[in-house]
Amino acid sequence: MKKRIPAIILAAVICFAQILPCFAQTAEQILPHVDIRGFMNAAIYEDMNNPESNRIWPLDVDDILGAAAKCIPSLAKFAFDKNYEKLTESILPYVNELFRPLMCGADGKPLIEGSGAYLCYPTRDEVLANPDISFTYDWRIDPYESAARLNDFVNYLADDLGFGQVVMECHSNGGVVLLTYLSAYGTEKVRSVCFSAAAIYGAGFAGELVKGNMIIDSGGLAEYLLSAFDNNEKAELLTGLMDILNRAGIVSTVANFANGLIHDAHDFLYKKSVLPIFGNWLNIWAMVPDADVEQGKEYIFDTLLADKKDEYTGFLVKVDYFTENFRNSREENLLAVNESCSVYVFCFYGYTGIPVTADWATMSDGVLMSKDSSFGASFFNPGSFDTFDEGSYISPDGKVNADTALFRDQTWFFKNCHHSMTSPYLDKMAKTLLYSEGQADVNTYEEYPQFLINDRLGGGIRADNGIITIRLTFFERIAEFFREIFEKIKALFTPQV
Repeated sequence: MKKRIPAIILAAVICFAQILPCFAQTAEQILPHVDIRGFMNAAIYEDMNNPESNRIWPLDVDDILGAAAKCIPSLAKFAFDKNYEKLTESILPYVNELFRPLMCGADGKPLIEGSGAYLCYPTRDEVLANPDISFTYDWRIDPYESAARLNDFVNYLADDLGFGQVVMECHSNGGVVLLTYLSAYGTEKVRSVCFSAAAIYGAGFAGELVKGNMIIDSGGLAEYLLSAFDNNEKAELLTGLMDILNRAGIVSTVANFANGLIHDAHDFLYKKSVLPIFGNWLNIWAMVPDADVEQGKEYIFDTLLADKKDEYTGFLVKVDYFTENFRNSREENLLAVNESCSVYVFCFYGYTGIPVTADWATMSDGVLMSKDSSFGASFFNPGSFDTFDEGSYISPDGKVNADTALFRDQTWFFKNCHHSMTSPYLDKMAKTLLYSEGQADVNTYEEYPQFLINDRLGGGIRADNGIITIRLTFFERIAEFFREIFEKIKALFTPQV
């Protein structure tokens, strides 16, 4: 019996030694999933290394209410004289005071030295327990500074924690940061990347901002405010409230009021508030579409700030450096990334602009032009009844031709998906692709065909079979229209007391 005990122990040790490499291999196969979100997504702190320091973004509700209270006397006076210019002069100091902590100087550096986004460095055990990691960055500063910080973060995960490589996913402005990093530091430690509604070809709002074409669209304002509550713990309540305000015309009233201020005191507003707050954010300039850069520089630095242009020499050097190394080499860099790691592109479409502009029918996701976020796919004008010829790269509704996309077999199209949409389906799909063995494409997974649709009636995202679906909001607005008609008819026949 005494001989059997050591034999049993030895056998157990041998068996354990055999299965130990299996556990080690499973751990090594886990790669960190680095997620890079969009513009103004990360919180900004006075001390970027201390999340307990004063948070300067998002703005504090009490500070907003305090600034609004200070504006009441000026608003009361405006109610009588309707003088937009005087109103603008009186309330701008309070607006600037509210945003001052977020301002950058003429060199593009934050005025509060050391302020920025706090980045949490997880332990190896934390990554093994949950590989989903957010890379938070300061969305005000030069993307090359954010890329350098991302490089340090990837080196930490790959080398210091021993994972070797990471998979990376970006959304919106996060695409600018990611491609800047990949272009500057290479893909040696990156296994795969997913560009989801990425803004690497620019965003129209940034171009209009620097050209001085600032206007508040009520529909766009409502959509933005609604999307701002997506991840809020009281999202349902706040979304309902915003919907009521929008239907009541309050959002439209606010937009019209703001446009009155912009129109009557445009240059003064730009010089005293818009430029000090937003114009010195180098990241805004990184999102300006290529065609708008020179016109924006001419308007701001040669016109509005002509007497101070020398102060912005360093700033303009950085803008030009980004143009030379990012804009002018964009496709070349994307192709290089595709040669060395797996690349996936998600494009959202199905939205158009307000039909009072020349490009109102340009297909978009509500923020980015879909042609840009798909890296070159062709979208037919939804105002036309024509469609593309049939083919393997034509969407079932005949409005999308994926054949012209830079990565036609690695690009997926999601109809009726807004720019800010989040979905468990999208998350699962992105991770499935990112962790695939080798480069997957639109034919690899049956459940992930090239053309999909956000089916709000049926719920969730499914393959687009070309059958037209009518969104719930359509029925809601039709019902609202008939209710209004009924109330007006009822009022006509109701005796006045």
